[in-house]
Parts: sequence; C-alpha cells; structure tokens
Amino acid sequence: MKSKSKILLLALVICAYCCSSEQEDMVGTEKFRLWRACPISTIDDGKVHLKWGPVMERGPYCPTCPKDVDADIIEIYFSENEMSNFRKVIELKNGGDYSYVVDRLQNSKSYFFYLVSKKKGFVSLISDTIMAVPNKRKGFEILQTSDPEHTPRLSSVSIALQKNKIVYVDHYYTYSCPQWGTCMSTVIFMSNTDGSERELITNNTDGFPHSNGYNPRWSPTNDKIVFHFDGISNVGWIPAQIAMYDFDTECITRLTEDNNYNYSPVFSKNGEYLLYQSSKNTLATYETDIWFMNLKTLESFQITDVSKTSLRTVERPNWIDNDRFLFHGIYHGEKYQLFESSVSNKQITKVIESKWNDYTPSVSPDQTKIAFVSNRSRIPQIWIYHVVNKTYIQLTGYIDTEESVNPNNHIEWLDNSTIVFAINENQLIKQKVE
Repeated sequence: MKSKSKILLLALVICAYCCSSEQEDMVGTEKFRLWRACPISTIDDGKVHLKWGPVMERGPYCPTCPKDVDADIIEIYFSENEMSNFRKVIELKNGGDYSYVVDRLQNSKSYFFYLVSKKKGFVSLISDTIMAVPNKRKGFEILQTSDPEHTPRLSSVSIALQKNKIVYVDHYYTYSCPQWGTCMSTVIFMSNTDGSERELITNNTDGFPHSNGYNPRWSPTNDKIVFHFDGISNVGWIPAQIAMYDFDTECITRLTEDNNYNYSPVFSKNGEYLLYQSSKNTLATYETDIWFMNLKTLESFQITDVSKTSLRTVERPNWIDNDRFLFHGIYHGEKYQLFESSVSNKQITKVIESKWNDYTPSVSPDQTKIAFVSNRSRIPQIWIYHVVNKTYIQLTGYIDTEESVNPNNHIEWLDNSTIVFAINENQLIKQKVE
C-alpha cells in the first residue's frame, strides 16, 4: 500500500506545480493567488471517484511570491461521450477529503469531467478536462510480485506461451562488486510464468557483468529474445545497442555497432525483421526515428525522418503486420500521440485524435483493438481503443487500488482478449480486456 499511496501523492504534487493560477489579489501588503483544483479520476462499477489536492505550501524559497489559497467552492461538471455539452453535477464546499464520487453511471461509457474553483474576490478557475470509463473489473492474474524487501521496480514483461516463460526488467538489481561493495544495475530476468527458476540473461553482455538491459521481447517462435543495453563507447556518452539472446544456446549476439542510441527492438510477426528506434541521423542525441533491420543480413535502413515532419521525435514501434506498425511521437510543445506507418510507403498518419498524452500502442492479433497507456485520468493507465466503433475501455485505475502504469512499459497481447503488462512498478499482470 505504501507504493500506491506514493503514486497518488506524486500525482497530487505534480498538480501542485501545474494547477496554480497566475491571478493575484491583494490583502493589505500581501499577495494571494487562487489555487486551481486538478482532478484525478479512478473508476468502479458504475462509479467515477474524483479527487483533487488541497493547496500546497511552496516553502520559503520565494518570500515575495503570492501565497496560494484554496477555493471556497468546487463545481463539478461532466459530459457523456464527447468534449462538449457539459453540465453541472454538484457544487461542493471545498475541503475535507477533497473528493467526490459520481455514481449511477453507465459501464463502458466514456465520461469527461472538469472542476471550477471559486472564491470570493477571485476570478473562477477551470481545471483541465479528464476522462474516465467506469466498469466492473475484468479478470486478471498476478504473474509475479517484487520481493517486499527489494526496492520495487519491475517493468516490460514479455511472455513465451510455448515455453511457459516470461522475461522482464528489474531496475534495482543489487549484487556484490569488488571495488564498491554493493552495486546496482537494470537487468533482464527470465523465469517460469509463476516466478520460479529465475535466471539473469543480461549477465556479461558486451563483456561487462550485469550490463544494463531494457525492453526484452520474445520472438514469435519463442526461441529468441531481443532487447537493448547500455553500450560502451569513447564518444563522451554511453550509447544503447540492440542485442539478441538465443534461448537454446544461451548466447547473446550484438546486432548494432555504432555510437547512437538504439532502443526498443521488436520482432515482426514472421520473426524475420526488427523495428527499433535510433538517434542515428537525428539532430539531437535523444531524438529518434524508426529503423528497420533484416535479421538474415543484419542490414538496416531508416523508415521515418522527423527532420521532414513537424514531429520532434518518434518512439516505441510495434508491428501491426509484417509491413505496418504503430508508434508514439510528439510535436514540438504538444502531447504524445499515436501514429501508424509502414515499411513499404513510410507515410505517417495519426491513429487517435486526443488532447492527452497517449503512449506505447499495441494492436490485438485480429487488429480490432489497440492497447495503449494514457494520462486521460491524469495518472497513466492502460486503455483499449476499439478500432471499428471508435470507443474506449479503461482497464486500470480502480478506486480501491490507485494503480499506475509507466508510459514506457510495453503492452503485449497474448490473444485477442488478453494482455500482459507491468503495474505499480512491482507487479507483472495478465489481464482480460473483455
């Protein structure tokens, strides 16, 4: 429960620095500024729980800054299925637990909410709009939970059903090292799906024990694992390189050899190709494009070119078939959005029009659903987009759990109704979507 409380507290702290108003009022010689309430939503069966934080003290670092003050009244507005025609739900005296439950809602229906902060002598302030889709919780199975004595941070689970194996990332793996006593690395483990027979597979990558490894993905035939790791270079930084682990021989083969950042590799549906993101040919070190690799020849070529678009960077490719793929990208000064392109024509099209950050798309085998991470409820959660009827289902973020999902964690489909992912940085989950 401590980690869950930290998630909610962190979200409220973020609100603290994004939701105050520049509007000021004078009382004597002291300036005051109205605090803008920032809602966070969690869901339940026919319910949406809205929570917003109280005014937060900014500390003594700016004695001349205006003092933030709480609203006296909070008005809650909502709309059904669209971002217009909002109507007032209730007007509340602000304070207490700073929350309200909107009930008697229809499951699987999209609702949009915003708050109005009101105080005598100040102009009313309107919050950002958030989205929630109430539902009964779908069936899920916890594949693995981090050791309570271990600092929790598990991510990027991938499953090999043919072998009853999973691979995942442990970001705080500690081990003994002669020079410093105790060292820590981000490593990739493989185990049975129940967590037994755990084996470190990124040991001695590129000649270095316990090399940092990230984003493992099984091949379609469950005999290879592709991932990226921190490479070694003399160019003034540590680039990332793509590597592949052979399940049968337990050997690791390095697939890229350059001074660039090469991230997030993923096998094509036929297992013959990789997509990955790379900083090669980009203007800034941490900007990336999507690249293609033929695993038979190890030849690579660039697919996207952000220098010829208004996008700043594109990331996290995921195949739709052996030609088309999804990814997320960001325009300068805007939100992360979901896009589609293809190896053959290289054209980029937006998949979902959104005012929120949408990340890490993954399409179901029948191509009718897209799973992705979004901050539509303000805290990143997993959502499902139904391609045909353009509707949404919210899978995580229930009232009783305060779940949160790392936007950089990939989501993997096991079949047309089941996904696997990491949650709260301490659990690996298999989840039904319908």
